[in-house]
Amino acid sequence: MTSNTAPQNARNTRPTAPFTTMLRSRIRQPQFYWFLGHLLTLYHFLRFHIAILSIPKQKYHYRMILLNISITYGIVLYQFIKSKQLQLNWNNLRQNLKTLDNLQYFIMLSTLLICSILSRGNVTINGASYGPVIFSLFHCLNYFKENLLPFLPISIVWKNLINTNISIFINNYNGKFLTMAQTLEILCALRLASYGLPIALLKTLIMPSLNHILSLLATVNYIWFFKLRFLQSQPMRLIMNEFIKKIDITVMNSNLPPNIKSYWNKYKSIVKNLFDKIPA
Repeated sequence: MTSNTAPQNARNTRPTAPFTTMLRSRIRQPQFYWFLGHLLTLYHFLRFHIAILSIPKQKYHYRMILLNISITYGIVLYQFIKSKQLQLNWNNLRQNLKTLDNLQYFIMLSTLLICSILSRGNVTINGASYGPVIFSLFHCLNYFKENLLPFLPISIVWKNLINTNISIFINNYNGKFLTMAQTLEILCALRLASYGLPIALLKTLIMPSLNHILSLLATVNYIWFFKLRFLQSQPMRLIMNEFIKKIDITVMNSNLPPNIKSYWNKYKSIVKNLFDKIPA
């Protein structure tokens, strides 16, 4: 997962304080609101898909997803700055953007949130939140297992059973879900670069309006974010290369006309040149 993880204190033994006492102490800590932000992200993500027949409700839950997940990244950045692990200023901002995934996600999601608010929910980037939502699932499970489960007023048998099942799920699926999140980010960026950006640009040039400008801003914002993630993440580059390799094999081994194969190679070259020109 990304480094959007709450700092944890090493524990050799489990405290035996009552759950309410523990909860009162937790709500004084930023980590608890980090967890709450991830939990609310999952809640609004589910409500977003349940409200498939209500566009106003989907707009609301989309904004709440972006708001809550942005808060979690903001909390982590605040913790880093407070502990002197991170110093942000204009001189080192570009370098930090290249290396800090928390900062990359925070800026991307916050920008999408602002665009959604200013457009009254009319500007959305479908699929942009899927990766962070997957991260939220595992962050919630980890926090619950380590910080809340030991204090729940249930029998030790149930605690051990729940702990074991959560641990098994995390160990078995963490890597697979991470690959899924990266794949979804790649697909979202490809979709935007292929036709989302040209359409948004044409609309802005032909019929300039606030919503069209915000749509263009949101699209450029995500493509720029993807460039940063692509350069930083070797697994993402491997997934992309494997994806392109499969297309190459399909095109070369098919009965398509030679000119189609030539067009594909030219298209790859054009996309690569344009991608290299994106500032990062």
